[in-house]
Amino acid sequence: MQSLVDSRISEKGFVSTIHVLRTGEIIYSVQDFMKIEDRFSWVDKKLLVRKILDLQKKTDDRKRTYIVIYEEGNMIREFLNVDQTFRPLPFC
Repeated sequence: MQSLVDSRISEKGFVSTIHVLRTGEIIYSVQDFMKIEDRFSWVDKKLLVRKILDLQKKTDDRKRTYIVIYEEGNMIREFLNVDQTFRPLPFC
């Protein structure tokens, strides 16, 4: 039986990052990202953490917000309050 606290946690909004390679391959997992991390060395990690914390406040319950980081063009895009079935375009 799920407790009330567990239920509230699962309903809370969630922010995560997705990395998109030049080839259009989309990287979702931390394990896969670790293999190609050096290709995203241009990303300011402190800024990224600030963005995540800020977007957590703006993300509605039962929704997700994604920060999509594109290798091509060194671009970062935010997608606020999307459904869990959201998939970013492989090219921006």
